[in-house]
Amino acid sequence: MSAAIIAQQEMHIRVLQQLAHSGLLEDCGRPIRLPEKWPGTRTEATCTGKMTVEGQTFWLRVRLPWEFPLCLPIVSVEKTESEAALPHFINDGEVCFASDVGLLDRRRPEAILHESIERVRTLLRDMLRGDRGGEFLREVQAYWSAISRGPSIDCTVTADNRPRFISALYRGPKLQALADDADAYAHSLPDRRAGGLSAKKALYLPLSPGDGNPSFLPKELATPEGLRKYVRRMPDGIQGALAGLIRRFDVSEHLVVLGLKRPQGERAVVCVHLKQLEHGHPLVQDRTGARVEPIALMRRDPGYLIPRGGAEHGLRERRVLIAGCGSVGGHIALALARAGVGGLTLVDPDRFMPENTFRHVCGMRWLFESKGIGLKKEIESRTPYVSVQPIAGRLEKLLQDAPDTVRGHDLVIAALGQPTLELHLNEWAWSNAEHPPALLTWLEPYGLGGHALLTHVRGQDAMQRGCLECLYDRDLGNRAAFAAPGGTYTQDVLGCGSRFMPFADLDAQRTAELATRLALRALRREAHEAPLQSWKGDARQFRQKGFTVTPRYEQEPDKLEATWLDYRRDECPICAPSPTS
Repeated sequence: MSAAIIAQQEMHIRVLQQLAHSGLLEDCGRPIRLPEKWPGTRTEATCTGKMTVEGQTFWLRVRLPWEFPLCLPIVSVEKTESEAALPHFINDGEVCFASDVGLLDRRRPEAILHESIERVRTLLRDMLRGDRGGEFLREVQAYWSAISRGPSIDCTVTADNRPRFISALYRGPKLQALADDADAYAHSLPDRRAGGLSAKKALYLPLSPGDGNPSFLPKELATPEGLRKYVRRMPDGIQGALAGLIRRFDVSEHLVVLGLKRPQGERAVVCVHLKQLEHGHPLVQDRTGARVEPIALMRRDPGYLIPRGGAEHGLRERRVLIAGCGSVGGHIALALARAGVGGLTLVDPDRFMPENTFRHVCGMRWLFESKGIGLKKEIESRTPYVSVQPIAGRLEKLLQDAPDTVRGHDLVIAALGQPTLELHLNEWAWSNAEHPPALLTWLEPYGLGGHALLTHVRGQDAMQRGCLECLYDRDLGNRAAFAAPGGTYTQDVLGCGSRFMPFADLDAQRTAELATRLALRALRREAHEAPLQSWKGDARQFRQKGFTVTPRYEQEPDKLEATWLDYRRDECPICAPSPTS
């Protein structure tokens, strides 16, 4: 045994001995080393002691995992005088006290142990004094998993306040998912397909077992009596609707998804399988025979997944058209999908080629596929609940042949790298007050920077001045540019037809982030002006090529940010005076 392992074991014993002399636990026993759980594992140290809280005695076991003090100790209640069922216990009595613990001072293991014991004391006190029913409801899905048998079942049921029929989806005899319907389940899958499944009728039932009820226990819902108890607390209208649904069942067993209102107001979901129904239905009639089998659910519904992943549920109804699905546009599309935007239209006439590999979000996966179709597949394989429509064509043709298609979006984004087409879109946006806002974004060569401009934005009374045309001057070119006008910044490696703008994927990502954050402001209706935003990179490589930067590049970053509306031209033929005001 190495010296490091011996030192770790000795430290664990020493820390537990100090706990025994601290007075935090009564009758603290002598620390011992636990035997190895299986060959090759490290031994752990443990001790036991008593703690009295609110007049109730708890016999605790304290265990130091081998990784301690890089992790917290494990504290379990082995026995208690308290007759009350307490929440926040997992794994046969283990106390869940560490959910909000972050930084640990690994150099003071004694202090970590002492603070952990004090946290356990505080938690037990709060549970004895507080709303135990509400706390059980906070963690009800974890408790339900502990009392159910078998694997968790996929669930995409919308947890709302309305009792209704839902679908139990089976693959052969095996229950696959519970969903509002098969199409809704398909939207949660990477390939958007739910074929080969058969559907049976099931119930969704909203319950509020914690309302004014500190004695609620999750295990009550695993009995006919407990289910009936909380059904009868529902408003009369919901009870009546439930009775109407039950009359339409003609089977001796079925599944019920329970939407349980948590203290925060949203609903957790669990499932019960009602079997062997006899002499009526156990949800609405006394003295009926039934067996209740708890089933744990794996939530895949948008109401859970979208906010849990940091996205915004309110963006599901937003529709965005992205013209240009290259490096910047690809990153923007994926970022908007991950932000919760529900609909994307991808416009690009090109195909993925090997030379796109190193700076596109799709990499090599969809070589020779249409960029719009490949990006659609990539987004849908990564992100549920987003609808993507690819259009393998050019933006200018779409504006000419199907302007209503473009007009039907909440925002149009151009990441084309073609100023002429972007100016055309800019003019189209300003040609009608009913057209959506437009966001134009572009990169500088050699990592020099990137830009995003939001235009055709409505303020309180009128469209706000500022558009892409404001940036262009016949002599100076784009006045936002960091690269001096007149230079040839593209490169070629194969001769004619192979010219490209030199920039890296990190440059594309940074520009896409700038544009996406501005796009989200527009989609949230938080943008009331037409800002030009820029990020500035390192100019060393650019200068090494013999190129020159503009005075705007030389400005300090805070000056760039402070002058984000200074680009506007009073004589702009597009936005001043606003033809759509």
